[in-house]
Amino acid sequence: MSNYEHLKSNEMKNASKFLFVLALFLLGLNTVKAQQSSKDDKQMKATEVKNLVNSKDFVFEATNKGKMPLNYHKYDVAIAKDTLVANLPGHTGPVKFDCTKFDFDVVKGKNGVMDVIIKPNTNMADVKRIKMEITPQGHASVFVSRRNGGPLSLAGYIKQEDY
Repeated sequence: MSNYEHLKSNEMKNASKFLFVLALFLLGLNTVKAQQSSKDDKQMKATEVKNLVNSKDFVFEATNKGKMPLNYHKYDVAIAKDTLVANLPGHTGPVKFDCTKFDFDVVKGKNGVMDVIIKPNTNMADVKRIKMEITPQGHASVFVSRRNGGPLSLAGYIKQEDY
């Protein structure tokens, strides 16, 4: 093999190595960008959830009662600034009520979880207290203390009220 051919062969190997390293570098950048994008999405969602809760303008939509999925009925708790509307599953049928007098407190929990305590100031409802544990991503566990009947445990998510 002549020196020219040998140099040409080395240049080809070096070019191949360079292209391989460049491809790995670009792939790494794309992965970092995707991870950053995912992190940004989570931060945006956490800010949205926090704003919904702090503005007292959101709906909790139940997807499970205990560990049982709720397939056919829509149960929810809606907060619209000065109005509380609830449609919850009960033993003999849905527990429905609305009121404009209720206590609403938000306490910061661990890992960004918000604990929301709602106490309806009405004797018309069977509900004494609703406690929501809301994750930064909007998933929620809801525990309902009742006057006539055992406690109720629901899982679901919060979302913006549909007007």
